[in-house]
Amino acid sequence: MGLCTELRNLCLIRELERELNNDVLLFGFDGLTYFGWLQNIEDCRIATLVPARVASSNFVQILTPGGTVQNVEFARVDLWQIVARASGIIADPFIPPVANARPEDEQDSSQRLDSCDLIRQLNRMVGEDVVLTTFGGFVFQGVLSKTDDRLAFLTVDEILLPGIDVISSDDVRSVVVNLEALTSIARAVDCCQDIIPQA
Repeated sequence: MGLCTELRNLCLIRELERELNNDVLLFGFDGLTYFGWLQNIEDCRIATLVPARVASSNFVQILTPGGTVQNVEFARVDLWQIVARASGIIADPFIPPVANARPEDEQDSSQRLDSCDLIRQLNRMVGEDVVLTTFGGFVFQGVLSKTDDRLAFLTVDEILLPGIDVISSDDVRSVVVNLEALTSIARAVDCCQDIIPQA
């Protein structure tokens, strides 16, 4: 059984079908991120992307793990290798923000738990601000609204991609993560908490 067959999540594809005729981000397990307008899904497997409405260019954009953006006229993407999809795109997420922040601690994902164990623990975190990491080196932070059919639904705080620093909630509103590709879960640090000095 190939890796794409193991990652295949038909529930994620059904969720994506609800985004037809909208701008989307598709995150592949190989670290590539595709940004475009979802025109069609063929045979419940291949997504056709054309240039996004909010893109800064007239092309479909493919972000490589090294941070290079490749512009193409259209793209057909194998949905069996997708680890997450983001929607509610407000602005071109590949235009870097003025000030970028990196997470303070990098998570060690060298020892991967069975995703069933991670999913069971994640189910207890609904309503919390979580950080999910997946194959491809993606980091998704946001409020976990629900888990269903091996999918996690988050309201985006930020998304960290291998090639650029951060995509914020100013650019993207929501993300659905394929839990078959999950490598770690964590509770996000509330950076707004005040540290009260002790007397």
